[in-house]
Amino acid sequence: MPQYDYRRIFRVYLERFNSINDRRELYPAILSAVCKVVDAEGASLVIRDSKNRLLMKATYGVKPFSFDAGEVMRFLEWLETNRTPVTKKDVVGIESMYELKSEGLRWFVQFGAEICLPLFVGDRLYGVINVSSRKKGSYDDETIDLLKLMGVQFAIAIHNANLYQAIVKQNLKLQETSKFKTQLLANVSHELRTPLTSIIGLSELMAEGGDGEVNVEQIKHLSIIRQSGVRLLDTVTAMVDLSKLEVDRVFLDVQKLNLAKIVSKVAQELKPNENTSIEIKIGDATPGVYGDENRLRQIVKNLLDNAVKFTKRGKISIEAEKCGEMLKISVKDTGIGIDREKQKEIFEGFSQVDGSSTREHEGLGLGLTISKKLVELHGGRMWLQSRPGKGSSFNFTLPLRPAAIYHDKVAPRRFAS
Repeated sequence: MPQYDYRRIFRVYLERFNSINDRRELYPAILSAVCKVVDAEGASLVIRDSKNRLLMKATYGVKPFSFDAGEVMRFLEWLETNRTPVTKKDVVGIESMYELKSEGLRWFVQFGAEICLPLFVGDRLYGVINVSSRKKGSYDDETIDLLKLMGVQFAIAIHNANLYQAIVKQNLKLQETSKFKTQLLANVSHELRTPLTSIIGLSELMAEGGDGEVNVEQIKHLSIIRQSGVRLLDTVTAMVDLSKLEVDRVFLDVQKLNLAKIVSKVAQELKPNENTSIEIKIGDATPGVYGDENRLRQIVKNLLDNAVKFTKRGKISIEAEKCGEMLKISVKDTGIGIDREKQKEIFEGFSQVDGSSTREHEGLGLGLTISKKLVELHGGRMWLQSRPGKGSSFNFTLPLRPAAIYHDKVAPRRFAS
């Protein structure tokens, strides 16, 4: 009988199976390898599915056919207990139980097999490879030992491929859910934006006396209506922005920007309390950065609004320094700070320092999530340094050269020097 070079066989046939993730390719490849290695006329593969049913998955050298595993349950239990390849001759030699012998022969006959190779994942019978007779000779001990070694590798490869396919299927479901969410948000946004814009515009018109004279109390009520409308419109806009960022539908209009002017304009719109001061440490000497002006204004506004919201007394500052090919911008405050365990969650969507229903501060907790994603879209990064009761520093980087920004998310334009 030929002497098998186990190393060569495993190198040529088995190692490559672990890199095949498509079961439609893997199953026939395994059966082909078995037949070529042991010189068999054909083979078939039966695999147990998620409902614990044994199903025919592939054949090689024989025609596909159906079978009923319910008729041979005793034999399958015996196969699972013994955990070793079994030949038709072995089954014929079983004298202890007639029913087991009868079921075993029925299995071999319907599969046209001379030897069955059980496949295990842990203690579970995962499947069976049924191998037909050899073209020359019978299955000796050496061949059976080789099949047993191959069976271990085949079971791992098949199990990994099934796990991979399950993950792919789950990812497709998640993508479909994400698309549905994005479309839903777009529809809701469209339905809400129009009436909200009307509410905001009409409340401003009425407060200015456009529909007749109004008293001080009425102006106060109209101001509340307007502020509530603006806040709700900002929330809708934030949710749409986040959904677009999650599906890579945000594109940047990149140009060279004067950071000092952008920060100054945003700071003028802030309304900190009388016990909090704002200090801008960014001036004309600060180098220009490349990015989308509207998105950069959105990032700065989110961070400064956040600092104002959580700083009841103290100071808020914004500063910048050059770090290689990037500009590091820091928004610092002397506010309440953030616990270390909360810092990991703060950039996740719908997360706040205080997430309880009785929290003091309003908002969905989307500002930091959106800002971080926008910074990353510009080719930078955002991170946090904070201590409870001492304040926080939100830092992010922006490129000093346009080439640092992901080109596939940049709208075509000529960069100003």
